Amino acid sequence: MEERRMTTWKMEEMACPRCGKKHSIKKYEIINALEKPDIKQDILQNRIFYFQCDECKLMAPLTYPSFYLDSKKKLMILLAPVIENEEKELMNQWKKEKGFRKRWVDNINDLKEKIMIAENHLDDRVIELVKVEYLRQLEKEMKDDTLMNILFDYSGNEYCFVVFFEKKGIGKIPMSLDFYRQTESRYVRQLTARSGDDFEKIDVEWAGNIILNRQ
Repeated sequence: MEERRMTTWKMEEMACPRCGKKHSIKKYEIINALEKPDIKQDILQNRIFYFQCDECKLMAPLTYPSFYLDSKKKLMILLAPVIENEEKELMNQWKKEKGFRKRWVDNINDLKEKIMIAENHLDDRVIELVKVEYLRQLEKEMKDDTLMNILFDYSGNEYCFVVFFEKKGIGKIPMSLDFYRQTESRYVRQLTARSGDDFEKIDVEWAGNIILNRQ
């Protein structure tokens, strides 16, 4: 399978949306993490899927359809802002491969998060369920502010969630591995029933539906 899906890219000219200066951008169509081990860090450190203009200094995420494959971690991620016919064909093609977690994400932050979760040998479905449980702790803060995002992060063996508020800015919530395991055990039946070979969009909304259906 690795030989069939080696890393490929194409060069594309792109004008800076602020100043109009033209740049030559490398856009990855397929990323094979085993073929290019350093590419994970390139993604996490914003050296890929990121635009920086050397004229006006604009910096911004650069989202476009791309397929990420890591056979060692048994992970496939389709990055696509929307699912078009080409993405549907790709999903159907890889649906036949067994034993992989197949995910669809529509933004760069979610792609990075999925990679980090896999690097720590955790289940992204459980992480999303834990997020919902932790969000209940933020109900008071959320009454006076707007939660923009919540993302998994780690440093060594210490796990946390980074929370982004509109007014308060960025904060962190430590994540207990014991609580992660308790949550996994609590929802094992639902997680087993949801296991399949389709590409899924696993996020907080997905986890919220699991929790509501369990209650």
